[in-house]
Amino acid sequence: MSFFTNMKEGFEAIGNMLYEKNYKPFLRPLIVVLVVFGIVYYCNSLIEGKVQSAVNKVEAKKAEAESAKEYQDSKEMYEKLIKQLPSYEKKDEWLATQLYSFFSKLGLDSNKTRANSDEDGDLTHASIVFDIELTYEQLGKLVEMIENNPEFMRISSLVVKRAEGSLGRLHAEMKVNTLFLKGHNSSAK
Repeated sequence: MSFFTNMKEGFEAIGNMLYEKNYKPFLRPLIVVLVVFGIVYYCNSLIEGKVQSAVNKVEAKKAEAESAKEYQDSKEMYEKLIKQLPSYEKKDEWLATQLYSFFSKLGLDSNKTRANSDEDGDLTHASIVFDIELTYEQLGKLVEMIENNPEFMRISSLVVKRAEGSLGRLHAEMKVNTLFLKGHNSSAK
């Protein structure tokens, strides 16, 4: 109980000093506390600034590393895709020659109905539409040959109907596309 009594007496003494406007005993501890708080605040702000600067540098390096990896991945993918494009030198006959080669392997006879070619900057988009009469098996093999060709060719449109007067035969209208890159003169093997 003496602790509480001492505390009570201490607060009464502080109250009397304040009432008598005797601030001198409080002035020195107050100045020391303010100086200590000021030093701590200043040191803390310096350390916090350095830590934040280090965190920012680490984040920037992470972003740079990710961007470099994405760039390298994109560059590798671009180079891989470019290698799949047919040679620009042969752009006039390449697509038709490839398709006729596939038709010949499958024993098909086809009619080229129309060919189209559009240039857009460095790329030339070429397409050919064929009418073909074939079986289900031949259609599957033809689609596989076109889509799995090491050089870029894709079927963009395929309309299949039952051939009139023939059981098990189909009539297909197929649009096949490819891209040529100006200056790209080596075909993938």
